[in-house]
Amino acid sequence: MSRTRLTTLAVLLAVPGAAAAAPVEALPPPKPPAIQEVAPGVGYQRIVQGRGQVVHVVRAPLGPRVSLAPVLLGGSPVRRGSLTGAMSARLGSGAVAGINGDFFSYTTNDPSGVFLAGGDLVHEPEASRSALVMLPGGGLDAVVLAMQGRFQAIDPAGATTFVPRTFQGVNRPAKRGSETIVYTPALGSATTPAGGSRYEVRIRLDAPSPLAPSTPVSGTVIATGSGGGMTIGAGHMVLTGVGSAGTALVADLPLGRRVTVTAAIAALPAGALDAIGGGPALVRNGSPIPGAGEGFTSAQTGARTSRSAVGQTGDGTRLFVTAEGPAQGSPGVTIPEQATLMAGLGARTAVAMDAGGSAQLAVRDELVIPWSGPRSLSNAVVMSYDGVTVEPPPFRLSANADRVDDATTLVVRATRPGTARVTVARKSGRPTRRLWEGRVGPGAAAVNLDPRRLRLGDGVYVVVARHVPDDGSGVTEQRRRIIFDRTLSSLNASSNATRSGRRVTARLAVRFRLLARARVTVRVRSTSGAPIATIASGRPLRPGTHVIGWNRRVRGAVVSGPVEVTVETRGRLGLSGLVRPVTLKAPPRPRPRPARP
Repeated sequence: MSRTRLTTLAVLLAVPGAAAAAPVEALPPPKPPAIQEVAPGVGYQRIVQGRGQVVHVVRAPLGPRVSLAPVLLGGSPVRRGSLTGAMSARLGSGAVAGINGDFFSYTTNDPSGVFLAGGDLVHEPEASRSALVMLPGGGLDAVVLAMQGRFQAIDPAGATTFVPRTFQGVNRPAKRGSETIVYTPALGSATTPAGGSRYEVRIRLDAPSPLAPSTPVSGTVIATGSGGGMTIGAGHMVLTGVGSAGTALVADLPLGRRVTVTAAIAALPAGALDAIGGGPALVRNGSPIPGAGEGFTSAQTGARTSRSAVGQTGDGTRLFVTAEGPAQGSPGVTIPEQATLMAGLGARTAVAMDAGGSAQLAVRDELVIPWSGPRSLSNAVVMSYDGVTVEPPPFRLSANADRVDDATTLVVRATRPGTARVTVARKSGRPTRRLWEGRVGPGAAAVNLDPRRLRLGDGVYVVVARHVPDDGSGVTEQRRRIIFDRTLSSLNASSNATRSGRRVTARLAVRFRLLARARVTVRVRSTSGAPIATIASGRPLRPGTHVIGWNRRVRGAVVSGPVEVTVETRGRLGLSGLVRPVTLKAPPRPRPRPARP
């Protein structure tokens, strides 16, 4: 073999950190379903388009069981957090998918646009960009919103009528030389930001309430100060005047003065309680919008990168869509291409979210778009299912006592207190075995599924979790398919290499046990998955213990280093397999020839 081929083979096998011995694992299913059920009616799909573009899509039907909500990932509009961390914390309350939200500042962490959650205005909108608005009844809309905040001092005696004043920001750092900002408990901090050239007043509200759009709140000034750092506290808010804007506060709002604060948002649809910034709008009435602009630069809209979007189809189905970018090996998409993509998926309405390193999509608490050390984010949109769910079990269980997928633990979650019953039955319906019955919700229960203990033979089975909530809101259930297949077990592999002069003898022996007749394929591959050799292909074998050997040679060279041995069987229940990491020891070095006298 040439030096080039030897070097190539060495690089192929030399994977840093490869273990000399590791547990046997089951091979993943050869072809997962095109759409994987996350919750009843909620599906996830990975699509590979032309030029290798990878797109991830979560679809959820319109209905009372599925809801969308904006979430602050750091618990504050000025802190960032992890999407998967937030999803993990919300699994018990029904979170099934999450997608990154608005653009944000890397220095101050606050989002670029609106954050309205449950009727509480946490951050003001960006007037040049579309926001995603969640309408009553589950509809979505892309709307350009504008802040129209105002406050006005009140003279209870009516002797003086004060001029209405405006404020420009909500719960964010100061960004202009002269502006007024409202801070509420939603800031997530006990005090306002510190800084020079600012005057502040603390207002005790007549009744504790959120800063709801277009809903005036009244209170009394109970403290004044300068330089920031003023306590906010529950049932209070703080008005901060920066620069010359502080003059109005000094003049109008001394201690004891009554004041009314109103946070109006122009163009906010009636009844909308949730909205999150983003942009630009991508689809309107089913037609893609290739050049919405909306205050973004051509570099921002024209770059090929990973991008996320949220949309809704004509029948009400909600869409979470993230396209991979160059960081994942995909070409990436531009804004015009993203608009075409969303329209092609059936969206009647769609709005873009943040892009590039921020583009993330999680199914339950795992990212489906690969990132090495994913970026922390300001906010996200979380999809929740109000009912019972069962996390996907292994594709197969092989209860043959080889300690590889002999049994599994099912994770059953419910969002409301109630009684759950979990059963397993053949796909045909019989026999049925009760796995567990008890109280669950909100939260999870662990249910053991062991085919040997249940004395269930090989075949295709269905696990059913059924939940009856205490509040009478309706029974829900989820079904999960699973295969019991004991055909293959006890995979082991051993290797040796010896030298006699120039002659090298090397061998790999692969040993396994069959409990049913099957066609067997044995492969050796690198730890990165690259194929090295197929040492048996579709060989028909009877039940029993089998050993298949290999001389460890590829193009005449002995293969050494960490590899993976896979054994696949094809029988009446389809394809199954096991994989075991093995380190193939290099042959001894030849002895040096003795020096001539």
